[in-house]
Amino acid sequence: MKVSIVCLVLMAAIVLVAARPDESSYTSKFDNINVDEILHSERLLNNYFKCLMDEGRCTAEGNELKRVLPDALATDCKKCSEKQREVIKKVIKFLVENKPELWDSLANKYDPDKKYRVKFEEEAKKLGINVRCICILTIPTFFGRAGRSVLRALIFGYVIAGPLFNLLFNTKEVIRTFGCTSQLTYNLTKTRFDLMFKPFQQAIHAMKADANEIKDTLSSIRDLMSPVVEEIEGEEEMIRLKEENDYLDELQGDTKRSKEMEEKHEKKVESAKSEGEVYEAKYKKKIEARCEEQLSRGAQRCRDMFGTAYDKCYEKVSIFVAWLICWPMKLTFVCNLVQALGGSSICDPEGKVDSGIGEGYVALKSARDEFSRSLKDAKLQYKVKVPPVILDLQDTEDAAKAVVHEFSVRRKLFKSVMTLIKRCLSFIFLKIILDALSYNDKYLSDIEFDNVYVTSYFRRIDARRKVRGSLTLLPFKKLEKRKFIDPYHPIPAKIEGFHLIGQLVKLLLEFIIVTIFVILDWLFYEVLDIIRRHAYMEYTQRGHHDLNLEIRGTGVIASLIRSAVRGFNVKKRVKTVVTNKACLPQPTKLPGYVIFKIYGTFFLVFLLIFGSIYTQRMRRGICSFFYRRREKRRVLYLYNETLRRRLMHAKFMKAKVRNMARTRRLEYEIDFWLALRLKWPKRFGWLRYFECARERCLICEDPEPRKGPRYRPCPNPSCPFLYCEECWRDVGRICYACADFSDTETEEYDTQRSDF
Repeated sequence: MKVSIVCLVLMAAIVLVAARPDESSYTSKFDNINVDEILHSERLLNNYFKCLMDEGRCTAEGNELKRVLPDALATDCKKCSEKQREVIKKVIKFLVENKPELWDSLANKYDPDKKYRVKFEEEAKKLGINVRCICILTIPTFFGRAGRSVLRALIFGYVIAGPLFNLLFNTKEVIRTFGCTSQLTYNLTKTRFDLMFKPFQQAIHAMKADANEIKDTLSSIRDLMSPVVEEIEGEEEMIRLKEENDYLDELQGDTKRSKEMEEKHEKKVESAKSEGEVYEAKYKKKIEARCEEQLSRGAQRCRDMFGTAYDKCYEKVSIFVAWLICWPMKLTFVCNLVQALGGSSICDPEGKVDSGIGEGYVALKSARDEFSRSLKDAKLQYKVKVPPVILDLQDTEDAAKAVVHEFSVRRKLFKSVMTLIKRCLSFIFLKIILDALSYNDKYLSDIEFDNVYVTSYFRRIDARRKVRGSLTLLPFKKLEKRKFIDPYHPIPAKIEGFHLIGQLVKLLLEFIIVTIFVILDWLFYEVLDIIRRHAYMEYTQRGHHDLNLEIRGTGVIASLIRSAVRGFNVKKRVKTVVTNKACLPQPTKLPGYVIFKIYGTFFLVFLLIFGSIYTQRMRRGICSFFYRRREKRRVLYLYNETLRRRLMHAKFMKAKVRNMARTRRLEYEIDFWLALRLKWPKRFGWLRYFECARERCLICEDPEPRKGPRYRPCPNPSCPFLYCEECWRDVGRICYACADFSDTETEEYDTQRSDF
């Protein structure tokens, strides 16, 4: 109501600076009026009020006020100057806080249908009439549900920045350890493989270079045998010897000896029984041709020397003397003396050449060809098996890198999401202001909102009624005590206790969830730390690979074989010391101050839950301070409504109990635990400690107390229902379950309603 009045005040205050309504702006001739003097003077203020209410005489300014007021309301004070608006605010603040009764009358006169109150409601709120109340309401709101929400948001942020991110970091250490261990295992396996198979691989590759050496050796064998082959099989020398012998024979006029030698040796070749004899016959032919060539060349040189001596002698003496002295130089037959004395056997190679030379040559030639053919047929072949390419196959290093990359991507995504959540949690603080504003609005608009407090004004009303002898409410009935709160009583009411238990259960669940995350992080850290402290290994890899092939012999073949297999002579040693220190996880322990902040904030929430019982009561007290008239109306409504419900309660229970009697009797008969206790009290008397085995009051449905007076049974022995002492007095000591009532009396009420 007060908010609506404030809306009207905004327009009414314009009257202080009124002007003609048909002008574009109100006149400023009244701006110099001392408004403070008018507001603090009861006489002047009442005169203006009576003028506006048509209850007294009006001055010139008063008449202008009455005439301009409708236009100001209709135009939203668009013609007001800044100074006039400041005066409006001052008048509003004073009259709303000090003279609210004046504005009730003004509102009813100038805005009876509340048209302008609704129209200018937003404008009135902008003036900040309720700002102080809302600002102060934020204090108890902070210690209430909204404040606990802020602290819960802080806890959630601490959990994200603490255990969750620590779990994420330690998980990254696990991924790193996996990749490092895989790489270390690969390196150790590769070292062992190199020790076992690398020498053979190197020897096989080195045999490529040995092949060139073998080729050089074969070339040296061919060079070594080529003179022998030329000596025995060479034809060029035979052709030359034949030509020279034939030439010398022609010069001397002798028959050609070459024909005789060919005929002689052709017969030997034809009579040869083996390839060795053929080579031997040919070689003897060559030897004989050489001998004949040497003899013929010697005889020719002898003749040349005799001819030269004759010419010199002939030149030195006269012709006649020369004939006598030089004629011996003409005796050239002396040059053939060796051939004449030796006969035809002088150049016969028989007996001069070792027998079997042909066979030896054939054997040598055969050995050469066999060796060449054997080396030509011997092929060194090796094949490097390249495994087929398998798609999507990764080794340990690639797998480790892929896992680390995938984890890094997901880690960045998780950090981004968590950062966004923390940013959003920072806006939860606005909930305190919004809750304070919501409470203020509901307090002013809903008369039943949070209207359960037995205030001092409530007690004064009850005391006045008691003095007058009217029906009173205090003390409350047992059913009524559950719904009301004494704001001055330190012990929480039942409705507050129920809310308190619910909040504590909720806090316990949150505490357990957060503790689970903290314990998971601690366990994860402990496991990794145990691995770090006890999984250290120093691995010594020691091994040797010795292979020695000894080729005995000094010949060419031995040298060839020795050069071919020398790469297999291996002496390799391996001794490495490797540790897994770099692959051990290095976990991070959650700092103690983070755990302290988490559980310290939980403790604050725990205190706020207990303190909220009293801080929530403060909200009503704050609003009652700022809105006194509204508080009185709320208390009057609460008192009257409670009184009405109490008066109607008896009639309501008559109808309700008659409809429930049959059902309750059936429930009474089939109550298993109660039946056990009543039938065998000695054996099952201990069930009294449980509510399910105790009888209940028909009216309030409270269970019978374990100790103290028992409930009053119905005087009718056939009626099984009980009543507590208070309910028995309230029903007039009449059992509603078995009493007779008129049908009109019971059918008048809706028995399904529970607001009575």
